[in-house]
Amino acid sequence: MLPKTHSLAALAMLLATPAFAQDGAMKVDLLGSITLPTGLIIAGEEFGGISGLDYDARSGLFYALSDDRSQRAPARYYEIGLKIDANGLSAVDVIRRVTLRDLEGNAFPFNGIDPESLRFNPATRTILWSSEGDVSGRPGIYEARLDGTMLRAFAVPEYYSPNADETAGVYGNLAFEALTLSTDGKTLYAATENALAQDGAKATLEAGSPSRVIAFDLASGQPTAEYIYETNPIAIAPTATSGDIYNDNGVSEFLMLEDGRFLVVERSFASGVGNQINFFTASLEGATDINGQEKAQVDAVAMTKEPAFTLAEGDFGLDIDNIESVTFGPKVDGKTTLVIASDNNFNANGQFTQFVVLTVE
Repeated sequence: MLPKTHSLAALAMLLATPAFAQDGAMKVDLLGSITLPTGLIIAGEEFGGISGLDYDARSGLFYALSDDRSQRAPARYYEIGLKIDANGLSAVDVIRRVTLRDLEGNAFPFNGIDPESLRFNPATRTILWSSEGDVSGRPGIYEARLDGTMLRAFAVPEYYSPNADETAGVYGNLAFEALTLSTDGKTLYAATENALAQDGAKATLEAGSPSRVIAFDLASGQPTAEYIYETNPIAIAPTATSGDIYNDNGVSEFLMLEDGRFLVVERSFASGVGNQINFFTASLEGATDINGQEKAQVDAVAMTKEPAFTLAEGDFGLDIDNIESVTFGPKVDGKTTLVIASDNNFNANGQFTQFVVLTVE
């Protein structure tokens, strides 16, 4: 996603405001946030591109996936400590950086993989991660040990692979942006940011896009179900009149709730305006299972969804950036925390790495 134009006011920004809920039923408060500048060098490598984030309650660590396509450093994830308590979010500690490896044990080559989403499996103490495309453009989902060693690739159907003219398969840079585990730990769900080309068009200001949600049996790695999730149209029109003018909307992450629904993040952007991050609760109840259908049947019933809350520019005093990660964090004074993070695209022209902690009811 291309950036809006703004300035980075400070390295760390700690905020607290009254309760906030907009256009939805979920009540959220801002507990705190920290912003890190683009270009931050840690141990000789540039930190950024945070596109996946998950919390390990046993260790208290967060696992953060970078979407660097092995361009600045080998494809990698980070073990991160976030100091979260009743006073807010006061520190980000990058503890370890781990190289992701292929099935042969090699680091991925330059432009060899496009990491996007990450989930930690507490039962096996392994990570599950997705890619929007390998050297051939084929999207993938993988399991790895915590040392980055790949254990297996999941059986992604061939019809997710794009053809040369983008009439079939995932659209470029709009593939597996989201992963989440079922509450019983037996199923891994993945969602595309926008439709498969054979199912429909990308999101526009007038219409949403029929993204696919695919379920995999965690034991076998085989797909067991597929559904349509209809995104909203692009939330706002661009106001910029020069330079690269751009806007979009799509699923940037989702998270399974205790009741079996999904908390879905739709990130919408418009040049000259900035980002609007819309959160929805979505359900599979009544949705048509289109498992194995290369092109979704035209009468397929999509997942139902309801607004949960929205983060727009200026809400909570935040200069909200390109949110691509969401996870539950530690309890604070008995309250559930939701931690979101932004992908800065390694773009120093107005983008940054942002960690935001919310309390939710």
